[in-house]
Formats: sequence, structure tokens, C-alpha cells
Amino acid sequence: MQIFRDFLDNYDSNDDLKKVSSSDVAKLESEFNIYLPNDFKIFLVDYGTPWTPDILNIIVDNEIDLNDVQNFWSIENIILDKKSEWTSKILTGIIPFGSDCMGSIYGFLTLDLKEKKESVPVYFFDHDFDTVTKVAESFSEWIDQFIRIKTDDNKS
Repeated sequence: MQIFRDFLDNYDSNDDLKKVSSSDVAKLESEFNIYLPNDFKIFLVDYGTPWTPDILNIIVDNEIDLNDVQNFWSIENIILDKKSEWTSKILTGIIPFGSDCMGSIYGFLTLDLKEKKESVPVYFFDHDFDTVTKVAESFSEWIDQFIRIKTDDNKS
């Protein structure tokens, strides 16, 4: 998908971008009896797990009311976190996939992952306030908001 390519071209700072195999995606889905949204699976398999620290600079420099994303998690980190770390302890069922610079988490509600779908909403778990907030209607829309801020930044 072009928006994913644009996102990586603009933000990925990972010298060794690791793609995720389809079998690893299936392992995650099987582990929690879920179906990841198709747009997210395409991102993982085709593009991997980027590291995007430059997003924070654009947000801060332009005083944009948006949380950054810095880390996209490996399948192993998602499973570990869901079983025994942050997301295993919060009341809202969430499957994490990434975090911001302060360690708050992006993910999908497990209730939205009970059947196969093209896309589902993205949620943000703010560990400072212990809140879960919907931040986009889909993974693709969520990624696109970061592309738009880069485009807006270039207009300045």
C-alpha cells in the first residue's frame, strides 16, 4: 500500500528493518484467538516494524495535538506484553502493536478482533492516566495522519 511506503520513506530510522512472516502473524492470532485487521497484517508482512523517533520532533516543533509513535513491536513483544506486561494488567482487552516515546501503547480492542475484517479502530492506552481512547477508525487512517503532518510540516 502506498501510504505505508510513504510512511516508511518519511519516518523509518531503523537500520535493520525486520519484516514479519505470515506464520508469525498466524501465531499471534492463534495465541489469542483473534483476527488481526488486514491492513495491519499487510503493514507487518510487507514493511515490518519500523522505528520512528522523528515523528515526535515534528509534533513538538509544530505544536500538534497528536501522540507520537516511536516503536512498532515485534510479534514476540506483543505476545509477551499481552501475557505478562502492561496490557495483561489493564481492564480493557487490547492487543498492543506499538508505543510512543513515553511508553504509552497503541493497539486494537480484542472485541474488534473476533472476526476477520479489513480494518478496525486503533486505540491509545495512556499509562499516565490509565485511559484507553480511540484515535483512528483504522490502522491505515492512523498511519495517514502521520503522513499528513509531514506534508503540513513541509509547507511551513
